[in-house]
Amino acid sequence: MTDILLDVVVVGAGLSGLQAALTLQQAGRSVVILEARDRVGGKTNSILRSDGKGVQELGAAWLNDTNQNAVWEYVQRLGLKTVEQNTKGLVASEDADGNCHFFPFGGMPDFGPAHVNDIVRLRDRVETASLDPGTFTHSQREALDQITFEQFCRDAGAGTKALQTARLWCRGILGQDPTDVSALSFLEIARGGHGIVNIRSDSRNGAQHLRLQDGTQSIAVGISKLLCQGTIQLNTEVKSISRASSQVYEVTAACGRIYSARKVITSIPGPAYKNITFNPPLPPAKQVYITSARYGCFIKYICLFKTPFWRRQGACGLSQSFRGPLNHCRDTSVDELDNYALTCFLCATPGRKWAAMNAIDRQEAILRQLGSLFGVGYEAVKSEFIDSVTSPWMQDPWAGWGCPFAATPCGATGGVGADAMKEKWQGIHFVGTELANGWRGYMEGALRSGHQGALEVLKDLHIETVKL
Repeated sequence: MTDILLDVVVVGAGLSGLQAALTLQQAGRSVVILEARDRVGGKTNSILRSDGKGVQELGAAWLNDTNQNAVWEYVQRLGLKTVEQNTKGLVASEDADGNCHFFPFGGMPDFGPAHVNDIVRLRDRVETASLDPGTFTHSQREALDQITFEQFCRDAGAGTKALQTARLWCRGILGQDPTDVSALSFLEIARGGHGIVNIRSDSRNGAQHLRLQDGTQSIAVGISKLLCQGTIQLNTEVKSISRASSQVYEVTAACGRIYSARKVITSIPGPAYKNITFNPPLPPAKQVYITSARYGCFIKYICLFKTPFWRRQGACGLSQSFRGPLNHCRDTSVDELDNYALTCFLCATPGRKWAAMNAIDRQEAILRQLGSLFGVGYEAVKSEFIDSVTSPWMQDPWAGWGCPFAATPCGATGGVGADAMKEKWQGIHFVGTELANGWRGYMEGALRSGHQGALEVLKDLHIETVKL
């Protein structure tokens, strides 16, 4: 048991937990971060290629320098080198029957005028709804929570190709089919990213505009070095959080050590709360969120290549598929390091089917699909292929067995939503990217949430001190 009473214990050394601890320390408060893993960064996880030619991202990968101020400040402060996402060239598209074609970046697939107009109408309908504050008033929230995102699209008059496009969006953002997510949940996510157009954009201001040559985990490592020595306790899994008295909490680690603090900040994903016992139990509204918020299937399969062969076809590396197993892919190369790669996303139903294959069949399925998408054939892609790396999140209990972030199905949170989860309860405060108002699910959202949560703790500590 610790022999001192800390001001705050932070659970989790992802970006939100690290930011919360830094804000608290800068205000002169004593803090310790308890992290179950052997590293900092949470769902930022940058790994070195086996051949040493730079890093690739198993987790969060993209940011921008215009409307993501918190993350961009760290990029500048830490002197991190950015890589602009490649948008020069054509986008590869595959329909549900396996027919492939290219279309200009920033344009629309060649599905014919009627289908394209239908897709545009649905896109604009989702865009308008997500950016209208009236959509999220109490009565509207409850109504939208009662229908799936697919039903929302159908009610908007979406035809076959438009529904397939909406499915592509939902799978690509959440790893879930639009039948599994409430309309409210999807629109809230789109709102936080400045609309569905921006959240899918690789251009300036968009969610996928920039990458970091040294990897996004370098942000977490950089923040950790700004903290006082000894603040972060790695390999320290939290098993329980108990209220010992009106002003003291005890946080017990798996090793049996107990940390005492006046306040606790939890910075873990919603589904990961199942790993921790709370005494007294969390209130019903939070229990509803924890038990209903869920991940879909979202797997990164990063293919490393000798050369960027897709560019010789005039392609930028961005692709989309209605058929699968690949939902979409992006060029995640760093040319100056000869680090050439396509990051493929296996999502929702097609992703689960792909994951059930053996390793050899999984690899062949992706290489064959890339050959079709970029018009070069399987043998050409295979001759360029070096190796692959697969993301680990669906086997990671501390990530909550999934990625990128949890969303809720119909009827779960219309009356409360993520707002109920992020509200403090007694001396416990809740932060994390899935609880952010802006850029929910992104690194920017995590940093904003962590900072805001720390400010709330500081306010409460000050009030309690004044009362004493």
